[in-house]
Amino acid sequence: MMKRLGILVVALMLCFSMSGCAAVVLGGAAAGGTYVYVAGQAKQQFNASLDRTYQAAIAACGKLNLRIEKKEKKLSDASITAKDSDTTVMIDIERKSSNISEVSVRYGILGDEQSSSQILSAIKNSL
Repeated sequence: MMKRLGILVVALMLCFSMSGCAAVVLGGAAAGGTYVYVAGQAKQQFNASLDRTYQAAIAACGKLNLRIEKKEKKLSDASITAKDSDTTVMIDIERKSSNISEVSVRYGILGDEQSSSQILSAIKNSL
């Protein structure tokens, strides 16, 4: 009886560990590792300076008809707040080194993986 209970507990722990965010991270890595989607946010690193990535993000917003409401650039990071009809889009860019930038995209309050991925693709195509 105790052995069956132990097996059941281990099986449930495995099920929980493979659901939710952990499964999304593993799925993203298995799909080619282009971006990681965790907790409503898509992240991807680009081989480009902060300045180039920031300009590419602005260009991507234009291509996707996102209305830029606020943009800010500092020495080590930048951010863009845009609207897609009534949905807020947050794009954050962090300088990792002189030629590497990490972009985080959150589409809406809870996030939308497909829309976030589309924005990251548009930024990549604008570089």
